[in-house]
Amino acid sequence: MPPRRNEGNRPADAEPNLAADDAAAGGARARQPPWEKEAEPQAGASFGTWLRRQREARDVSLRDIADRTKISLRYLEAMEEDRFDLLPAPLFAKGFLREYARYVGLSPDEVVNHYLSVQGEDKEEEGEQTLIRRRTKASAQKARSLAFYLFFVLAGLALLGLVWFFAYYNDKRQEERPAAAAPPPIAAPPVSAARQAPTPSPPPAEPAAPIEVTLDFTGDCWVEATIDGKRRIAEQRVQGESVELEAEESIALLLGNIRSVTVQVNGQPWDLQPNSPDSLVGNLVVDLDLVRSLREQKEDR
Repeated sequence: MPPRRNEGNRPADAEPNLAADDAAAGGARARQPPWEKEAEPQAGASFGTWLRRQREARDVSLRDIADRTKISLRYLEAMEEDRFDLLPAPLFAKGFLREYARYVGLSPDEVVNHYLSVQGEDKEEEGEQTLIRRRTKASAQKARSLAFYLFFVLAGLALLGLVWFFAYYNDKRQEERPAAAAPPPIAAPPVSAARQAPTPSPPPAEPAAPIEVTLDFTGDCWVEATIDGKRRIAEQRVQGESVELEAEESIALLLGNIRSVTVQVNGQPWDLQPNSPDSLVGNLVVDLDLVRSLREQKEDR
């Protein structure tokens, strides 16, 4: 009969190291991204889903965030749906996320870092496809450029041939034609003694509309303008550009970066005061009352 193993004589190092296993599991959990920790038990949720859960956990509505931060409701919905491509420009994403985080009660820096890490993973997957598309586009453009070059060379040669042919034909006809008598000189018209009086310059034109707004940009800025209740402009402007707007009653402006734009209303500068030192978005309204106020301020000076 084989001898029985004595379980009580098992070496101490053969016992399962439960404490080490627990420490390793705790370290793995500590290395999880902050949004995956807070998204448990549904780990792996998207960044926009994490934003929505944090807001709902604090019983905050999107309408409250839109009213307090002046960020459009559709932009807030796009961020919670991971549709950052619907924002006016990529540079607005970080500013919108900071305002969102402050109001909800999250750390703005951590939220922006989470967003950038997620965006970095997506860009790595798109990098190879973008490189292939660029190479294909460059090859097609090179082929088109070569075709245009050959076309213009052939067209230029044909034109030179036509010019030479007509010049040669004209010289032959001049040689065959008999010399004609020189035409009599043409008398110059008499000079009038009286000179016309200079035409007076017209008086300066009146303003084309009751409200005239000029925007001068010193940096990149997204602009949305609604003139008399109708949307007219929604585009990105860069340093050195200007925009002139005219209205009968009012102009509503949404400026993505009020620090990079100066505003004049009917030729009078309008000083923009941001709501906070790090505010990016400006929601402004120019109406007849503002025009009258600026004119009175100029007269008081």
